[in-house]
Amino acid sequence: MKKIILPSLICLILACSVKENIKQAHNILVIMAHPDDETWLSGTLAKLVDLGQVIVPVYLTSGDKGTDRSGQGLKGGGLAKVRELEAINAAKVLGLSSPLFLRFPDGKLKSHTSKISEQLELIKAQYDPVLTFTFEPLGITGNKDHQAVSKITSDVFKQNVIYFSISNTRATRFIDFASAHDLAFEIKHPINDDGISHFIDVTDYSEKRVKAMRQHKTQFPSKLVAVFSEFSKQQSIEEFIIKDIETKKLFENYIKN
Repeated sequence: MKKIILPSLICLILACSVKENIKQAHNILVIMAHPDDETWLSGTLAKLVDLGQVIVPVYLTSGDKGTDRSGQGLKGGGLAKVRELEAINAAKVLGLSSPLFLRFPDGKLKSHTSKISEQLELIKAQYDPVLTFTFEPLGITGNKDHQAVSKITSDVFKQNVIYFSISNTRATRFIDFASAHDLAFEIKHPINDDGISHFIDVTDYSEKRVKAMRQHKTQFPSKLVAVFSEFSKQQSIEEFIIKDIETKKLFENYIKN
């Protein structure tokens, strides 16, 4: 009898353990416009993964209208295909789930608001996220797709939305740092310092952040990566805007777990 009961008990214990792990792992979505957009919050995402959360990147376009900075002369569909591969590789570095590519036209997200909303509603139902990250309303760089994804995500998810951003102080420091290294870089829409609600220390993730950035060879020239690498050692902070108390509590619980 013992030989029969013991395996049964073991199976029951393992089943309970698996169920408990499923309960502890929460889905967090990151809704972005283009492959490489995760660079703005890569350290925080890697940190959440280490704390046991499941991060699912969602790219609304594949960046087919972008400029290939790798020297390969890629354009259109060819560029989009490579940018998707780069995003997949960056996700692996950061420990994220395989990205979802919705493949809407680059530069025209606002014109496809209704269809994008439908797709995001399906993703929302499938993953039932506890938190959703997206760009702050002005899109940091002023990119129209960044602004569109922020608006659409806010309308679809409504609750527990976190906006990644960059403060005036950090933007100025990076621009000055890049300029000192003979690199022109512009951040059109930084946020007033007092508009940032959460500053996340990602010191322990500097190497991962840089390694993930390196995967985007078509977007980030080696000089920009080198400057970012040096800057991240001095300014190892990522910044967020959270507008309601419940979302603040949830985020603080997951990021400090």
